[in-house]
Amino acid sequence: MTLDIRPMDPRTAPARLLADYHLMRAAVVAEDFPEDPPLTYESAVGRLRTPPVEDGTCHYWTCHLDGRLAGSARVALPEDSNSGIANIDVYVHPELRRRGIGTALLFPATAAVLEAGRGTILGVPMKPDSPGARWAHRLGFVVTRSTVMQVLIVAEAPRRLWDVRVPAGYRLTCWTGATPEPHVDSYAMARQAIHDAPLGATSYRETVWTPTLIRTTDRDLLDAGVEQRVVIAVEDGTDRIVGVHVLHNYPHRREFGYIHDTSVLVSHRGHGLGRAMKGAMMRWLADERPDLERVLTTTATANTFMIDINHSLGYHTARTMDWVETTTAQLTTQLTSSPRGAGG
Repeated sequence: MTLDIRPMDPRTAPARLLADYHLMRAAVVAEDFPEDPPLTYESAVGRLRTPPVEDGTCHYWTCHLDGRLAGSARVALPEDSNSGIANIDVYVHPELRRRGIGTALLFPATAAVLEAGRGTILGVPMKPDSPGARWAHRLGFVVTRSTVMQVLIVAEAPRRLWDVRVPAGYRLTCWTGATPEPHVDSYAMARQAIHDAPLGATSYRETVWTPTLIRTTDRDLLDAGVEQRVVIAVEDGTDRIVGVHVLHNYPHRREFGYIHDTSVLVSHRGHGLGRAMKGAMMRWLADERPDLERVLTTTATANTFMIDINHSLGYHTARTMDWVETTTAQLTTQLTSSPRGAGG
């Protein structure tokens, strides 16, 4: 058995490699997430070439077993409030697991994390007690947060669920793309309300939004071809933005919308603004984006209030996912003290 690990640049990778990558990732999705639609080539390769802007700089490797593409790894290096962490995603074809491929891919990935000076490593969220979770546990990763993935299948949800009354004293407005300049300061303050969402023990931190970062992120999304839709709640008496609801739609997966943030300032909670903004977003999407088939959102399992709101709008809970992490030093020690490529 010969393992060959190579760096990969998604922008210049040959067509054959990208086709093989898609087949490997599609097999992983079919095995680990059978509740999801099949992974298309456009989605698999598009995600490589257009990662979420908050992921920062990304590095990629592929592992080939006797010439066959068997697995891949990605290191993402976010900035700003998460400049001390690195995200590592490792995928191995289901037919080729338990041969040390995943562990072998961790060697170059961890070296890149060390070079970047990041002290904490977060793994890709995974189902509890899945093969990946058991592998991560053997490597010293610990669970730090539990979330649920909820999905709204647009064609199956009764539209009447989205007819939500806007509370008295407030109004909703929306935009697509960059934040209108008159709203930037108030919008940045309102997005800070996400900071008291339950994060468990994870080292991940919510973005610290400033007007400058709002403008920069808007430009980055535009450059990446990401459609950003925003619904805001405005207090009538002050014209201040007190709630935000943000959805991103990626060019490689036009049929999926991803909820990025939903937050309401503490002093304005309890009036139903979150549900009203979510309902308005869905009415807007139904009118303007009939090609959009699914909307996905991730919520902490502890946030039962938001989970129930999503259910009332037509979402169903697709799965529970655990976030795992370890220190870079601990994983380095674990890898160097074990036979290279053992397990995984």
